[in-house]
Amino acid sequence: MRLWILILLPLGLISCNESDTRFVKKSSNQTGIDFQNNLTYTEDFNPYTYRNFFNGGGVALGDINNDGLIDIYFTGNIVDNALYLNKGNWEFENITESAGVLCRDNWSTGATFVDINNDGFLDLYVAKSGKPGGDNRHNELFINQGDLTFIESSKEYGLDIEGLSVHASFFDYDGDLDLDAYVLNNSIRSVGTYDLIEGQRNIPSDDGNQLLENIDNIFYNVSSDKGIYSSNIGFGLGITMSDFNGDLWPDLFISNDFFEKDYLYLNNDGQGFSEESSKYFDALSMGSMGADAADMDNDLIPDLIVTEMLPETLSRQKSKQVYESYDKFSLAGSKGYHKQYPRNAVQRNLGNTFYEVSRQLGLSATEWSWAALLFDMDNDGYKDVYISNGIYKDLLDRDYLTYEANDERISQLLRSGTEVITDLIDLMPSKSVKNSVYRNNGDFTFDDKRKDWGLDEPSFSNGSAYGDLDNDGDLDLVVNNVNSKAFVFENKTKNNNNFLSIRLKGFPKNINAIGSKVILYKSDGNNIMSEQFPSRGFQSSVPYRLHFGLGKEVNIDSVEIFWPNRRRSILKNVSYNQMLEIDFNQIESKVVNPEPTFIVKNKDDNNLIDFTHKENYYIDFDTERLLPQMFSNEGPTISNYDLNNDGIQDFYIGGAKGQTSNIFVSKSSGYEKISTPFEIHKDSEDVQSIFFDADNDGDQDLYVASGGKAFSKLSRTLNDRLYRNEKGIFKYDSSALSFSNFFSTGAAEVGDINNDGYLDIIVGERFDVDTYGIPGSISVLINRGDGTFETTYPPELKNIGMITDISITDINADNKKDIIVVGEWMQISVYMNSENKWELVSDKIGLKDTNGIWQSIESDDFNNDGIPDFVVGNMGQNGFYKPNMKFYLNDFDKNGKLETIYTYKINGDDYPIHDRDELIKQLPELKKKLLYYKDYSVQTINDVFDKDLLLSSYTRYLDETKSLILLSKGPQSYEIIYMPDEIQYSSVHAISIEDVNMDGKKDLILGGNQFLVKPQFGAYDASKGWIMYGSKNSNKLFDNFKPLNIYGQIRDFSIVTDLKSSDSLILIAGISDSKIITKNVK
Repeated sequence: MRLWILILLPLGLISCNESDTRFVKKSSNQTGIDFQNNLTYTEDFNPYTYRNFFNGGGVALGDINNDGLIDIYFTGNIVDNALYLNKGNWEFENITESAGVLCRDNWSTGATFVDINNDGFLDLYVAKSGKPGGDNRHNELFINQGDLTFIESSKEYGLDIEGLSVHASFFDYDGDLDLDAYVLNNSIRSVGTYDLIEGQRNIPSDDGNQLLENIDNIFYNVSSDKGIYSSNIGFGLGITMSDFNGDLWPDLFISNDFFEKDYLYLNNDGQGFSEESSKYFDALSMGSMGADAADMDNDLIPDLIVTEMLPETLSRQKSKQVYESYDKFSLAGSKGYHKQYPRNAVQRNLGNTFYEVSRQLGLSATEWSWAALLFDMDNDGYKDVYISNGIYKDLLDRDYLTYEANDERISQLLRSGTEVITDLIDLMPSKSVKNSVYRNNGDFTFDDKRKDWGLDEPSFSNGSAYGDLDNDGDLDLVVNNVNSKAFVFENKTKNNNNFLSIRLKGFPKNINAIGSKVILYKSDGNNIMSEQFPSRGFQSSVPYRLHFGLGKEVNIDSVEIFWPNRRRSILKNVSYNQMLEIDFNQIESKVVNPEPTFIVKNKDDNNLIDFTHKENYYIDFDTERLLPQMFSNEGPTISNYDLNNDGIQDFYIGGAKGQTSNIFVSKSSGYEKISTPFEIHKDSEDVQSIFFDADNDGDQDLYVASGGKAFSKLSRTLNDRLYRNEKGIFKYDSSALSFSNFFSTGAAEVGDINNDGYLDIIVGERFDVDTYGIPGSISVLINRGDGTFETTYPPELKNIGMITDISITDINADNKKDIIVVGEWMQISVYMNSENKWELVSDKIGLKDTNGIWQSIESDDFNNDGIPDFVVGNMGQNGFYKPNMKFYLNDFDKNGKLETIYTYKINGDDYPIHDRDELIKQLPELKKKLLYYKDYSVQTINDVFDKDLLLSSYTRYLDETKSLILLSKGPQSYEIIYMPDEIQYSSVHAISIEDVNMDGKKDLILGGNQFLVKPQFGAYDASKGWIMYGSKNSNKLFDNFKPLNIYGQIRDFSIVTDLKSSDSLILIAGISDSKIITKNVK
């Protein structure tokens, strides 16, 4: 018989009062909560002698006396901690001293309520840090006596750890049904001592992080044996627990400050952990603080947010943020510290891996942010985002570091008095900031709601926790602040959204069922998942209640519980607007043994092609310091054709500079690699290739376009080449092509331009190899019929832009080939072939405001109207390119060399995006004008440069960064259809159109990424390639999409029939600086 227990605890009615805001700050006079974490620095104890001086304290919420009301514990640094007993009706009593949990004269950090002795009462574990010495300097474990008093017993349990502890999390890592622990300890060593030395994390330290195994209620350090790093470079600030890969074992994410990368520990079925952060995260936060994990899009897979210190506005970034150089960033990656960027990280888990999408969501820059909390703030069924912000002293203020804390200034202070350090700290700027609040719109987009929801009071906030303090069915909020009273916010959700709160009762040695996963299934299919891990955010913990906001109309189908012992229970007929207690011992359960179901990398398909693209070493920033990204990784190119008529596709794959390109010809035993005659041109960089019959002899010749940036503009290696096919052997024809100058090719396409029956070639110039920004031209190569070409330079195609791709098709059905040209900082340019000239008609056909960073274009007829449609790849929204961005090209320092200045438009004015030091390094004469960072931070480009100089500059601007589809609406008229948000997570450099699933509808295969970007702007890396499936619904083009699971910078695709099965298709992906990948896509 199935049994389950329903308990209706005292619940207030859902608020129906109309209030101005969702959250209302409760006064200390009303609540009795007057805790204030005051920090006063002295000459011997301050942020110079203790780097975490202003990190602040935490908040722990839990019901210590089992009266159904959540109590509050604050940790103080210099001040004593405080325990407030919830007496109902928003009245709290400070019982700290009588309860025995003051932690007097100790620097407390994190706090966690946990029933360590399983007597039914919550005990309290407090982490300690700060300067050494003093009584009870070790972490303390307070055992609840059941009468509102506690006895300190950490030594008895082996938890009297002494060091720079930050927080602790209790969970059952090994499946033996008792609670183990992870104690996060910040390194006691100085940061620079181990900076970027390879292999340091493998050296254990007694002061490092500790995984503690519970053996008969005594905790033993098993870190090294179980795969946990405990080195001196572990500058951890956050512990985040979740079942990240769906195998029902608890995993760990550790946020590390400074240069050490974050850790993702995946649980190996209770036997230990494997650290996998470099495998599953393409981007990490640099100075990671706290974090939180939760299912943010209701796909029943946990996502992750990690906070950092990037200021919210461009102005504050210029005056408060210090950036690493590209060289140091690259060095860190080569030494095993992975790719770390100075911003928050929002890691969306799409099942195959994590995608860092903070910039597209507008969540990348939220000031000095200590942690995110993910919880449903409005009971609509989606978890919102709360981020606590603020540092009491701006330790990274650029003017302070440059002019106040320099050697000369310190010498002056030493001569003038004795309070040198406190005088220095007094000079540090101090500015409170608003905490960040984002409402989840349900589609993985977020809106800033701090003002609308009454959470916009500036502060220096640190630890925070949520819980239903008044039992009215919504989640209230408690925040610990530095040098001001703690915030206590009552949630007054006024739209009558419903809820369900669940309290789990587990096992004799894990009474609160820590590690459980609960899924609420709704009849509308919008299912919700939550996990029982109370330690969350920064130094804080939440109550042992799982809260589900349900929205207005609710029909709960069932509730599914996955218990920590990997058993599964299901409840039916569950009512809402109640507290539901579920006891494992009173409900039927069945064993489940799942394998990991997500973030599991697929094994590489058997590669048909043995080729690895190897980029030459070239740093664009060495010659053009102000570039935000590099442009020297344009290849590889892939072209295919059945050259030997055996029914199997053969391939040409282009190499990078210094690498020989190859043709791969099919043989019975596989593919034969042919290097002749391509080795003579290995100093060129092959960026595009086309098989076509150039000489009209019935076989396929080969055109190869040379590009890249690592060349002199006088280098012959920039020349494109034609290889004639002579009875299956390719020979270079040096007389076939003739250009008036050398240039870097960005695009090439063939078509019969003059309707003479011969295929001509359209070639687009990529850029000036010395100066990015100078527009290039199109050359039209007219085929004489014998495979030699006359090169023409139509004046209307001169200096049109930095061209990346070309499509040749007949737009207006006049039997003449028109050309569509895309490029960077260019409009989608449609040129009609008309009366021996090329007429630009983009504005006329609906493409007026389409200036973008276009990377690719392909055409097809998606709506079957006989007019070509187009798929156009852009850089996406998850990066530094933005609409209304602009560049100015000029010789700003009058030294004979052009520079490019990039700007963002903010409130109608253009502001340079460059760091002041970076700008001055390129233009030293600006140093006197840009003396102070704070002044430069608010200066427009008109303030920095003379008006006449700007007026004489070549300028380009952006309208659009999204990838899109141009769908014909009739003759010479196009509608813009944007691709899904997920496609905009990164760039689209490669497009292939094919009916992959053979359902009669064309599908899209898309790939991209650009890794070579300065660290302050961040790589375009959140794509693993995509398939978008054509829709059978006439009202839309595509139904759904899925990732390809291809890692790297995809530059080209070819699709061929599988050698072993004509019903299967093989995708060949060309990846910059990586091996060629082959993947079965059907």
